[in-house]
Amino acid sequence: MKFGIDHLTLNVDSPDVCVQFYSKVLGLPPENYEEWKEGKAKFPSVRLNANNMIHFFPPEMWEELGDLICTPGKANHVCIAYERKEWKKLLERLNAHKITPRGPFNLMGARGKGTSIFVDDPEGFTIELKVYDEQ
Repeated sequence: MKFGIDHLTLNVDSPDVCVQFYSKVLGLPPENYEEWKEGKAKFPSVRLNANNMIHFFPPEMWEELGDLICTPGKANHVCIAYERKEWKKLLERLNAHKITPRGPFNLMGARGKGTSIFVDDPEGFTIELKVYDEQ
């Protein structure tokens, strides 16, 4: 049996600002963003790949779902892995947005050691950005 993480959900005060940051700075395509802005979806998302997404729950979702979905104080960070060909583009976008990452660090991840840098999203959530060493 194969397992995988389907999505990560972040409770955020400003879903619009988060979608803009994750799409324009980190390069992740928005998903159901226009539908959310039109009131046809409860929350916007960004897509990592065909199998993984990040959802941004606005405050009204926290109230609606309450303790069912929230584990306060348990989140640490999320790591997004980039292909080497996308890494340079990411660094250029960070520079263009005047974002100075913390690092680089050589850290272990799901596929071995790689180069990691850390940034904070507009809500203060820490994101590890990783490119794996060439094998």
